Amino acid sequence: MRTANSLHATTQVVILTFCALGITFNAFILVIGYLDWATRKKLPACDMIISCLSSSRLLLQGTILYSTLSQGTHHWNVLRVQSALLILSSTACLWFAACLSAFYCAKIGTFTQRHFLLMKLRISGMVPYLLLGSMLVSLISSVPFIRTDFSVHLCNSTRSPVKNTTGDNTVGSISYFKVFILYLTWVTIPLLFFTASSTLLIASLWRHTKQMRRSMTDFKDLSTQVHNTAIKTLISFLVLYICSFVAEILLGIPSCLSRNPWKHTICSFIVAVCPSIHSILLILFNDRLKQALKGILLSMKCHGGKACS
Repeated sequence: MRTANSLHATTQVVILTFCALGITFNAFILVIGYLDWATRKKLPACDMIISCLSSSRLLLQGTILYSTLSQGTHHWNVLRVQSALLILSSTACLWFAACLSAFYCAKIGTFTQRHFLLMKLRISGMVPYLLLGSMLVSLISSVPFIRTDFSVHLCNSTRSPVKNTTGDNTVGSISYFKVFILYLTWVTIPLLFFTASSTLLIASLWRHTKQMRRSMTDFKDLSTQVHNTAIKTLISFLVLYICSFVAEILLGIPSCLSRNPWKHTICSFIVAVCPSIHSILLILFNDRLKQALKGILLSMKCHGGKACS
């Protein structure tokens, strides 16, 4: 019992630490994006997507941080608001990530089909509409959680499944089982888009390197470097994306197994850690953000040492 409590406390500390790191790094990305917009009076399409992605992660990790610190709160209205914010931010993260993947695929891909070339020309102008659509879908998907009946449990006191898995709703509320199925549908769609875009971009890189071998040119040309950077970003995000997706589904699954404290602890850990890790990787793989971070760290080092060489 003591070991379990110690592990739970340690996990809570790690979750809080990664949430704080994620909030810090996402705030940094937003500040850099704002400064670029203030300087140029225009934000490039890719930076626009990254800024929206960071905003949704800021909301996600802020909500996780609050939920972790206020676990003793059991008021249904508070639980509904927290759940709606978690669904809103989580779904927005998935859709914005799918937009980023599609943008990389359209701009960096080397396919020569007519429709693909038209997409390459138009994708930058489509980005604001894609982001707005993603935000609207995320808002719609979170609305049912405001009316969800969280008091309906799908297991009885003996931890055995009840026959009526939809439960009995209170007046004006929606069964959690129905809302969960709806949420599962909403989040599966951007996962498919993201996977398809990433697969196409990997195929584009393979085709490009094959052409380079045939022409006997340097493999480290600028185009290949751009491909490699995008591929690293997307593959790392795809791994983190899938891990976080599975953890969220396991956390939300309406069954007796969802009450397992070990599963809840591990899944909560993954959901909190994955967005923070990818925010760090996003900065490391983005030259503009990486240079800005280096400048800040150098300035802090110089300020701490009172002098710079």
